Amino acid sequence: MRVLTPPLAVAVALAGLLAATTPATADRGSKPGYRLDCDGSTCTVVATAKPKPHRVQEFVTTIRSGEQVWARDTLYSRDGRVRSRPFTLPQQDVTVDVSVTSLPENHVGTPLRLMSWNLFVGGTFDHKETTGENLTQMIDYMNEVNPDVFFVVEGYGSGQKILDGLNAGRRPNDRYSGVQLTQPQDYSVNGDNLWLYTKLKIEKVYPRYADADISSFNLGGARLGLPNGKHVHAFSLWTWHDGWAYGDTHDAAVQNTHGLPRTKTTEQILEGDRFRRVAMGRAILEKAIPSFIGDDDAPVLMGGDLNAQSHLDWTEQFANAPGHGGVVLPWPYIKQYSDAGFLDTFRYANPDAGRHPGRTWSPFHGMGAIPGRIDYVFARGKDVRVLGSRADVERLPRHQQSPLNRPYPFYSDHGSVVTDILIRGKGRGPDRTPVTEQPGKGRDIWPAAPAGRRVPPAELTATASTFKPGIGDPARAVDGNLTTDFHSDYPVVPPQPHTITVDLGRVRNLSAVRFQPKLRVNMNGTILEGMVQVSDDGVTFRDVKRVAWPRMTAPNDVALDGVAARYIRLRSDYSLGGASALAEIIPYENA
Repeated sequence: MRVLTPPLAVAVALAGLLAATTPATADRGSKPGYRLDCDGSTCTVVATAKPKPHRVQEFVTTIRSGEQVWARDTLYSRDGRVRSRPFTLPQQDVTVDVSVTSLPENHVGTPLRLMSWNLFVGGTFDHKETTGENLTQMIDYMNEVNPDVFFVVEGYGSGQKILDGLNAGRRPNDRYSGVQLTQPQDYSVNGDNLWLYTKLKIEKVYPRYADADISSFNLGGARLGLPNGKHVHAFSLWTWHDGWAYGDTHDAAVQNTHGLPRTKTTEQILEGDRFRRVAMGRAILEKAIPSFIGDDDAPVLMGGDLNAQSHLDWTEQFANAPGHGGVVLPWPYIKQYSDAGFLDTFRYANPDAGRHPGRTWSPFHGMGAIPGRIDYVFARGKDVRVLGSRADVERLPRHQQSPLNRPYPFYSDHGSVVTDILIRGKGRGPDRTPVTEQPGKGRDIWPAAPAGRRVPPAELTATASTFKPGIGDPARAVDGNLTTDFHSDYPVVPPQPHTITVDLGRVRNLSAVRFQPKLRVNMNGTILEGMVQVSDDGVTFRDVKRVAWPRMTAPNDVALDGVAARYIRLRSDYSLGGASALAEIIPYENA
């Protein structure tokens, strides 16, 4: 049928597919009915099937354009009706596939919540946070998530405190067990890297594995018993950060976006994966895991910080998504996991990488110019169903009033990944609402220019209260060149506030001003809080607008609504690292 969804006209071919069934546990239900429910370009799938006594229907909905998947959901119902999560229709024809399988109500499966997180030296921000309050809040957040299996990287001395905090006040049948997976012979300078926490019964902890490429610093795990007598294999993992996938991708996207020469070709960027991570992946997938589980086909669950971007995020499908800059990168390392049968659960649940970028790097150091997703939860197994997944990068609302929130907007320099799955088999199925990722997690990375006429750089001059002579001159903020920066003086940085003032040459009727943060991977000096001021004489300034900006390299536009002034000043009150830096200040005047 053809569905018109203003402002888009989308031809939707509805293809009803009856799912394959499992003998003795599922039967062929009636063919599902379904429709698209749209508000503009945002839609949901409403699907129905005839309910049956003492049975549960498993609905699977998929939105695709040819081979490109834009949305998918696995949903369970006892009344024969489900509604998918919202998705955005692409600007092309899509096919809606809906399947339904009917299951006995006591043979739906076991729900599990999985969580993966790098704790940044045990919740201490590399020992910079010394009060212990961040770890206390971190444990409170862990309890809020309430995972059944929790994969931890950089436990680094906090492992037992976390276990004690997770169990404080819990009922006996709801307590966690914790396993330190990294063995003493593999400690780095910091110590016990990998931990595994779980509410499931730990049936066996796997022995240390080590070869030329990995050790227990990189991989460790255990066999965990399910309540229905079955079991799963669970592994925490960490792989090498050299050959930095995030930094090279960031530079390529910025350079493409702004028409600058590329410093690295696509092939040179991909070499970052091949430097060390690809060999580590082979050791993990082809040697270590088979040595632990043999030919057992029970589900395998893994989570950790892999320091790698996903091939699923950087395809032609998403080349023009916010922050991608037309960059297409067939990353080889994460593809190894896909080739080995593992689902990247976040991207499986959220296949539209433009709508759901899933940033996990870095709420502390800054989100930069690209969606940096380097932390993962993987699952493999014929009975595994992914119900939902999200990436968390902000403190809980009750913790945002804490003094820690300003310097440390999340509890770690990595976001966490939380995934809900179901393992088909004996059990009544999902027992809580699956987690859901919020679209965007921030604005488009490169917004359109403000309204008005851009004041030419040749008509501007700038001064600053502090600057690094030569390489940080304030003139660099009005030279029209995005690759040069104003930067406050260093290595001894004067305390804030800092100011940078632009002389417009004459009084102008201003529509807006754009403040472009420096476009480098190192975001030190990126201004987060300040005041925009104007003046007629360069001596007496009046406040126009207080600003609070995200930790991104996106331009920050301030509407001036016809303010008449000759001088614009930005007072930098708070920034990353205590310095102040900008690539450009771009005023716009009314014609």
